[in-house]
Amino acid sequence: MLAVVLLAPMVLSAQDSYHFVDGNSFSKQLFEIPATLAAAYIFVYFVITIVRLILDSRLKYKMIEKGVSDKVVEQILQPKQTDAKTQALKWFLVLAGIGLGIGLASATRPFGIHSIAIITVCLALSFLGYFAYLKRIEKP
Repeated sequence: MLAVVLLAPMVLSAQDSYHFVDGNSFSKQLFEIPATLAAAYIFVYFVITIVRLILDSRLKYKMIEKGVSDKVVEQILQPKQTDAKTQALKWFLVLAGIGLGIGLASATRPFGIHSIAIITVCLALSFLGYFAYLKRIEKP
């Protein structure tokens, strides 16, 4: 909510480009398109999560009605214990990679295509770190 309040003046501005303190500017589309895509992703992810939860509960009740033992129902529908931990770690690494990329890009002004490359490389390295973590925990 704080981000919406802080970014609202930039989004509601009637000018064609945003101007920073140092005189640099960028097009509105460079902000609007990623923001729209991020909002759409969050909405779709929310809807899919709700639908999955509803369908899982319906499946559980159908299995109980059919007389399947409770142990089998638990084994089929039980979420993985490490799933929440690995998802949290994945999102931490992704957001840390984006933050590091933006930090490095802001240190190499003026903003340009190299800034996007820096952010992309940092994000790729964070996914590589997550992949290495998954490979390490898979080993017996």
